[in-house]
Order: sequence, then structure tokens, then C-alpha cells
Amino acid sequence: MDMFGKMFSTVEERVEPHSTKITGSWPSWVRGSLVRVGPGKYDFGDFTLNHWLDGMAILHKFHIDGGKVTFRSKYLRSDAYKKACVAERPIYTEFGTHCYPDPCKNIFSRMFSHFEMTDNASSNIVCVEDQLFVSSETCYIRKIDPNTLDTKEKVDLGKVMGVNFASSHPMTDSTGTTYNLGCSFLSGPKYNIVRVPPSKDTSLAGSDPWLNARTLATVSSSWKACYSYYHSFGLSENYLVFLEQPLLVNTLKLATSQLKSRSLSDCFEWHPQEKVKFIVIRKSTGEVVKVKYVCEQPFFVFHHVNTFEVEGQLVVDLVAYPSPAIIDKLYLNKVRMNEYSTQDPPQMKRFVLPLVSDLQSVPEGEELVRLPGTTASAVKVKGSQGGPYIRVEGADVGEPGFDMPVINHNHSGRAYRYVFGTGAYDQGFYKNAVCKVDVETGRTWIWRGTDSQYLAEPVFVPAPDAAAEDQGVLLISVADVRKGAPDFMLVIDAQTMEELGRAEVDQRIPLSMHGLFLPEKQQ
Repeated sequence: MDMFGKMFSTVEERVEPHSTKITGSWPSWVRGSLVRVGPGKYDFGDFTLNHWLDGMAILHKFHIDGGKVTFRSKYLRSDAYKKACVAERPIYTEFGTHCYPDPCKNIFSRMFSHFEMTDNASSNIVCVEDQLFVSSETCYIRKIDPNTLDTKEKVDLGKVMGVNFASSHPMTDSTGTTYNLGCSFLSGPKYNIVRVPPSKDTSLAGSDPWLNARTLATVSSSWKACYSYYHSFGLSENYLVFLEQPLLVNTLKLATSQLKSRSLSDCFEWHPQEKVKFIVIRKSTGEVVKVKYVCEQPFFVFHHVNTFEVEGQLVVDLVAYPSPAIIDKLYLNKVRMNEYSTQDPPQMKRFVLPLVSDLQSVPEGEELVRLPGTTASAVKVKGSQGGPYIRVEGADVGEPGFDMPVINHNHSGRAYRYVFGTGAYDQGFYKNAVCKVDVETGRTWIWRGTDSQYLAEPVFVPAPDAAAEDQGVLLISVADVRKGAPDFMLVIDAQTMEELGRAEVDQRIPLSMHGLFLPEKQQ
């Protein structure tokens, strides 16, 4: 743990592909590219950004071709990156660091410059219509060349979706339709659910898929001057669900953030007295389900695991934190000093929402959950001014301590059995480990590295013609902070959780957040 902080050092890019050292072996059918994105540059001259999430986005790629694996990495040439390199300060508002005046503008331009968030898209990487984009939580995303990792067009989702901020985790269902959750606040805080249908004209390959975006639903925030923070949402076959959780973004603080030198996180407010509200929307019509689902115990969520329907019930699996303390844990002045509190670890939870058509006919106090094998609860209660609602309580799944959940995407929006995740920086049960959890029984399998090895989010690659949900491999970027120890891509058998092999690199692998696997046919 004494070298933990070394993971949060600025890393150098390696633009051209370089060969890796292969140990062990893995199935010959694993052919394609593991592409990941995350923060990588925190230091500009004598200036250091405040938070891990502020780091300038860097992409890295392992290309697997038969028995050979190459590695390359490249910084996202965002406007934020380019201007920060010149000014040696962030010119746009970042997550935990406020913006500084742009030296390329004169004093009058600075005085009248409007509020603008960063395009430093370091959070996630997504594939829409066979095109690759990187995203953060602002309205700006960037198209990426999957072969070279070159930075392409900047897309303003504010123009195509009418939002000021957007989830960094858009989701695509089995029909090829992509959904995203955004918010707008110029006319009062509202949540916007946007639908992007698949292109009907296949001859328009390479065209901007976001041009087809249409607003499916608009939901007013429960607060007049705040909206609930969100990072992801759930998507089943017929429903979309998102949470109004007690971490609020104050829009008045946000609107004056440049004048007051505030970062995005400076606009957050934690209100644990507030309840967690599950907002359910029908995908076919955009209609908000009138039944209110409320959890009276506060919690904070970054990542949804999966959402699916079974026998008139909507199952919502997510990773919950008791509070948003995880955000404060990742300030650079703490982690670079090897500080990381073990308090408030994440816990996967299962909520079950009964899809009742007439709440008035439902008896009070009766248990409504009919899903076997879970202690999740849903009970109608009277309520007060807002009328009756269904009080839901989540059931713990597995041991606390893992996040970055992934599943076999063939089961996304459908019933499933296994989730994979990693302990990341947590020093608890899943320390230095990647795990597999049976969501029905809670049984857990673990591959654990040494105390100096920190594992990024696993990526599941299903085997061709797989007969079982967990038949495939996990690809994981691993940083080893020991002096002279190589970083590597780890390959694990997803059924047995046994190591198959590694691809070692002779330089630092960026500390990434999310990634995906592009099969060879998509290269």
C-alpha cells in the first residue's frame, strides 16, 4: 500500500504499436482489440489537477492477432487537453478543478465568455452504429478512430439532444436502439431520455448516428433548483429506469461556477434525509409509470449492473455506496499520499419493483415481491402528501467491496446469472482482485493478484457458439506499482476464474475507467 499513490502519476503516451511479452496462452478465437479510456495527465508544469477524474483522457489498446499482442496509447486531443497544455492550467471546468482564464483570449472575451464544460471525455468508451466514441458526463463526446486511436469529430449532444449534461453510459438494446439520459436546467431542472434508433439506410455508414436522436421523455426534477446526480441507468426489454438519489447538483451554483471559481463537484450537495426514487419509463411510449417506487434508506450509485423483467416484476441490480464518500477518496492530494479510506465500501444490491397497473387495488403492508431466492422487499405504504407509494428495500448480493460491474452483454436487459467486477482500490474483501458473483446464490469466485497489483474493470468476451452464459474470457488491464515490475493485460477463463496468460508491456498502462472489446471483424 505504500506505493499505491504511484498509480496516479502522469503517464507518457506510446503512439505507435509495440509488441508485448506473452506468457501462458489463451484461446485462438480471441482476436480483436481491447480499447480503454481513463485519466492519464494530471500535471502541467508546476500545476496539478485536484481530482483523479480531472486527468486528461488517454486511450490505450491491446490488439490481439493470433499469438501476437501489441500495445499502444494516445492522449485524446480534446480542446481541454490542447488548451491546458498551452496554458498549463485547465481552461474548462473539470470535475474537481475549476477553470482558469484562457490566455488566448483578450480580457473582453474572457469577461463575456459563456459557461462551458470540458470535452475531456475520460469516463467511458462506447460503440454506436459501429462507430467509437468516448464520453464523460458533459454534453461533449468525441469520435475515435479504433485503429489508430486518433481523435476525430467533437459532438455536442446539447445540439442534438437538448441537454446540458449526459450520462457517460448510453445503452443499446437488442433492437440496436441506443438510449441515453441527460439533463437540462435552463428552464428548470429536467431529465431527458433520448432515443437513437438504428440507421435504416446501411449505405450511410460513417454518418453521424446522433443526428437521429429524439427525446423519448422529459421528467421534471423533484427539486426546483437541483437535479439528482447520475452516472448510469438501467434498461430492460420494455422499460428504462433511473434513480433520483440524494446526491444533488445545485444548478444555481453550477450557473455561476465560472464567476465563483467552482468545479463541478463544488456544486454537489449530499442530502441523506432525502429518499431514493426509482423513475420507471416505458420505452415504447415514453410514458412515466405513475406508481412511485421509493427506498427510504439513502445510498449513492455510480453503476447499474443489469435490469430485467420477470413475472410482472422489474429487477434492478446496481452497486450502492452508503454515501458519496468515494468521490472525496479520489482527490489526488490524498491518493498520492497513499491514503484511501476503507469506510463506506460498495455493495451490490438487488431491488425488485412490482409492475402493478392499479396501485389503489393493492393492499397495504403485503409483501409484493414474488421473485424466489431474494430478500428484496416491496410493500405499499400510505405516504403523506404525495399519496401511497411502494416502499422498496434492496437485498445484498455477494460481499461488499467490488464495483465496475460487467456482464455477458448477450444477457443485457434479460435474466442473467453472473456479474464480474473488481475491487479496484478498495482494501476489503476484493482487494487486488477480480471477482465473479452468482447473483442468484451469492457464490463468489476470485482471482487475486499481489498486494502491488491493481486491476481495472474486466471486459467479458463470450466464446463463439457459447453454450453457457459464462463461457468466455475476461480481459483486464493490470497496473503493478512495484519498481521494475511490468504492467500487463491479464486473460482469465471466465468459467473457472483461472489465469490463462498475460501480455506484458514495458511501460506504464494508464489507470483506465471503462473499455470494450472490438472483435476482429470490427477493426
